[in-house]
Amino acid sequence: MAKPKRPGKLEIHTVSDSKYSRLVHLLRGPADQRQRLCLFLDGELYLQKMKVLPVLLALLGRNVLPPVTFAFLDHLNMTARQQDYTCNDQFGRFIVERVVPWLQREIPGLQPGHHLIGGLSLSGLASAWLALQYPRHFRYCLSQSGSFWWNDERFTKMASQHKPVASRFWLSVGDQETEIDEPPEVSQIEGVKNAQAVLETLGAIVHYHEYHGGHDLKYWREELDRALHWLLAGNEI
Repeated sequence: MAKPKRPGKLEIHTVSDSKYSRLVHLLRGPADQRQRLCLFLDGELYLQKMKVLPVLLALLGRNVLPPVTFAFLDHLNMTARQQDYTCNDQFGRFIVERVVPWLQREIPGLQPGHHLIGGLSLSGLASAWLALQYPRHFRYCLSQSGSFWWNDERFTKMASQHKPVASRFWLSVGDQETEIDEPPEVSQIEGVKNAQAVLETLGAIVHYHEYHGGHDLKYWREELDRALHWLLAGNEI
């Protein structure tokens, strides 16, 4: 087990089971306090492309969030990303049976059931699916331009048959995300709106954020401060 590093420093670990081996970048919260977990899929994109670390450190520096540990799970490669982030039961079990328990051991102050799962585009779809499948683990979901159009809106169809949930979802999408590749698929924005509607019928609290722009990291970075504040700041443990 790695020794805790000083605040603001990312640790790099590997979490594995019989099928998966993934890097986890860890930004620990205060060791002496109870805290929440924010687990981001597509860790490479959030850290290397979106460069979210300064945003998160600024949030923590302003003390506008409850105590929190941030973890970023890498997707490994594009083939694995496509397989894992499309409502994959085996990947879901890896998250809740391997990754979350490992994080719980690393960060004893994590509060079970108060975790946030987040992602963008395809991993935004995966984060919403994980929150729906495992509400006892993930009470909060950040889905930035989630690919809910995937497989003829399979997520929305599955969700329509799901039992009620009381989770909180931040669903964002750009007003320019209107392209449709081929029928019967819908556009990114239509898919997000349809996911919002079905989640609300289940009793979920959904914040729909439609920004002016397209499918781009810069818009997701710009909304991250506001999204995490809405998801976490008003919900003390």
